[in-house]
Amino acid sequence: MKVTVGKIKKRKVIKYCIGLLAPLFFYLFLLMNIDLGYDNYKECLLFIFITTLFIVMIFVLPSLIFLNSMWEVDQNSLKYIHFDHNLDKTKYLYSFLFRNKYPRYQINLRLSQIDFVQISYYRYSFYPSKYLVDGSGYKIVFKFNMLDGSQYIIENFVSHDRESFKQGIELMKKQGVRFVDPYHLLEALCSNKDINLHIALVEKEKNHD
Repeated sequence: MKVTVGKIKKRKVIKYCIGLLAPLFFYLFLLMNIDLGYDNYKECLLFIFITTLFIVMIFVLPSLIFLNSMWEVDQNSLKYIHFDHNLDKTKYLYSFLFRNKYPRYQINLRLSQIDFVQISYYRYSFYPSKYLVDGSGYKIVFKFNMLDGSQYIIENFVSHDRESFKQGIELMKKQGVRFVDPYHLLEALCSNKDINLHIALVEKEKNHD
């Protein structure tokens, strides 16, 4: 059995392409049939359209398709990749579409070599909402402690696809991976609870104590 969290699906790519490109072509069609009387009007319009199309295909589409990370687990190992830059997402997206090639994972851990996984969190502010009222959120941190004493700290392990995330966690548990979770974050994540609300309650209890 193998579970992939954050997996790209061609159906999803097609859906986003239609959603992004259909309005562009629609407005191009409308504007091309309007004569404003300017010289080189249609040439300028085509230039703007091609530039916008380039930006959408290179920057916007990959950001919507890819999450910030992807991981895969089977009975033997856990593999993980984090996309540091948007251009990485662009490269991997088109490699997948035209060559059916998935990105190479950056981390490969043998499940039998994991001592335990410690789960914690911290509060952070993010741009530009950090300048607004309560413009902050929480990062969930997974610290993989290995039997040889090494540690792997992963902050982008939680996926919006909670169903596959839950399946991946359950598979690791079945293979004997132990999770140390004093704030019951994993339980909240796997039960589709609002994690920010859950942590707010944890913070309230800590302050009360």
